Amino acid sequence: MAYEREIEILERAESQRNPVGPISDLTEGGLSLEAAHTICESIIARRRAGGGEIAGYKVGFTNMAVRDKLGLPDSTYGYIMEDMILESGRNISLKDFIAPKIECEICFKIGKDLFGKGLSVEKVLDATMGVGAAFEICDSRILNWKCPYPDFFADNGFAARVVLSGAWRPLSGFDLLEENVTLFQEGKEISSGKGEMAMGHPARAVAWLAGKLHERGRGIMAGQIVMTGTLTPIHPVDRPSAFSGRFSTLGEVNVTFVQ
Repeated sequence: MAYEREIEILERAESQRNPVGPISDLTEGGLSLEAAHTICESIIARRRAGGGEIAGYKVGFTNMAVRDKLGLPDSTYGYIMEDMILESGRNISLKDFIAPKIECEICFKIGKDLFGKGLSVEKVLDATMGVGAAFEICDSRILNWKCPYPDFFADNGFAARVVLSGAWRPLSGFDLLEENVTLFQEGKEISSGKGEMAMGHPARAVAWLAGKLHERGRGIMAGQIVMTGTLTPIHPVDRPSAFSGRFSTLGEVNVTFVQ
């Protein structure tokens, strides 16, 4: 199999919770974007062969100011497997991660298949069954989260876990752009944001994802979820803590990290 060495290095880094240097440094001539996709897709195929199912996708670096500050040419995406999804209120061990960080996001539940490039916000909203409050817990198999752009794709967009509130709100009469969220750690407010922080409109992140998947002969299928990017600054989780994301309309999502 192509890139077998890179695949095994990333799989071992995740299973052993031991980060590695950038995959680009391990590949002669550096890592192309196509090679990065091949590596990630091969890892996901292995998981599916072992009984795992794709639940949906995460879109990363949807905050344009943050993306530009980091010098990234575009946003990123990764796959969410069924076993990566947690219910709100769960305890989760820090030992399951390398260097986790938490984000407050609006999650889309897709009700109709979405295929193609250049989809409009209206098309995405029409295909959306509902939206819900969510946390994304990101983790990097690459040391210190530092790597060239293609490596984000090779490492599945730094996806690790998703925490869902479990409540899906219909879009009628709901202003996604003005939806506010405040992140609390141990009851103390640490950051806040609103819907427009994700590509100017969270549905635009879904459309972007559909376009990127279309380039690879894929689409977003009915029943899948899409995490549309953080509305708050990404926050490191470096000690046992209880986190709460309180949304103005979508309710709360909670998770507690334990030793």
